[in-house]
Amino acid sequence: MTDDSEVTPLPRSVLVVDDHLYREISDSPDSVDLLDDLDAMVIPYSARAEVNGVEVASIRRLLLDAGQLAPGSLLVKNPYTPDTYEPAELALEAFALAKYHALANVAKHLGATKVSFIDAQVENAESSWNAGAKAKTPAAKADIQVSREVKQKIAKKLHGEMTFDGAAPDIDSALESLRIRNLMSDQQLRYLIELRTGANPIASYKMTLSGTRESSANLRSALSLAVSVPKSGDGSASFTKVVNTISDIDITTEITF
Repeated sequence: MTDDSEVTPLPRSVLVVDDHLYREISDSPDSVDLLDDLDAMVIPYSARAEVNGVEVASIRRLLLDAGQLAPGSLLVKNPYTPDTYEPAELALEAFALAKYHALANVAKHLGATKVSFIDAQVENAESSWNAGAKAKTPAAKADIQVSREVKQKIAKKLHGEMTFDGAAPDIDSALESLRIRNLMSDQQLRYLIELRTGANPIASYKMTLSGTRESSANLRSALSLAVSVPKSGDGSASFTKVVNTISDIDITTEITF
C-alpha cells in the first residue's frame, strides 16, 4: 500500500524548455539550482532530466496526455482541479471562471433556481508580486489597458445567467462540491451553505468573491519561472505583465433560490 505522506505533490508551475536551453541551464552555475525546485519545475522537452528524473517523467506524461507538452510552455496548476494545468497567459481568466462555476455548482446543490453574473472588477496591483521589484509608480496607461482587457474577457465569458429547476438543499453534496474543488477554506461559500441549512433558509444572496485568492501562490510560482528563465517564450512575457499589473479579480453574482 502506498503511503500518501510520501507522495510528492504536483508542482505549482511548470516550464517546458527545449533541450538546448535545458542543457544551458544545467551547465551554468548561475541557473543549475533551478532544476532542483519541485514547486516551480523546469523540465526538458525530451532530453534526459539531470535531476528529479522520476518527477520530470511523471509531469511530462501528464502534460503529454493533456496535449500541453511543447517547448516554451509556461503552465500554472489549476487550484480547483489540481491534476490540470492552464497556459500561464490564460491562467488568471481561467481561474476566475473556474471559481465562478464552482460557486454555481454549490448553489445548484443548495437548490438555486438562478445564478446571475452581475459584474467583474479587476484591481491593479500597488506593488509587484516579484519580491525583488521596487515600489511601482501610479498605474500607467499600459497597466490600465491590461486591466481593462482582462475584465472584458471575463465579463464576456460570464455574461448572462444559469437557471435550474430548484430543489431542496442537499447540504452534503454542497460540502462535497467544495471539497473536490479545494474550496473548504472559503468562508463565503461555507456561510452560504449555512444560510441554506435548517429553518428559514435564505431566498436570495448577492455576493462578491475573489477569483484569484486560491491561485495566488501558483501564480507567484509561475512568475518566478518567467523571471528566472527570460528566454522561456513569448507567453512568459505577457504573463509577467498581467500578473504584475493585477492584484485581484472580484466577481459579483446574485443567487436566487
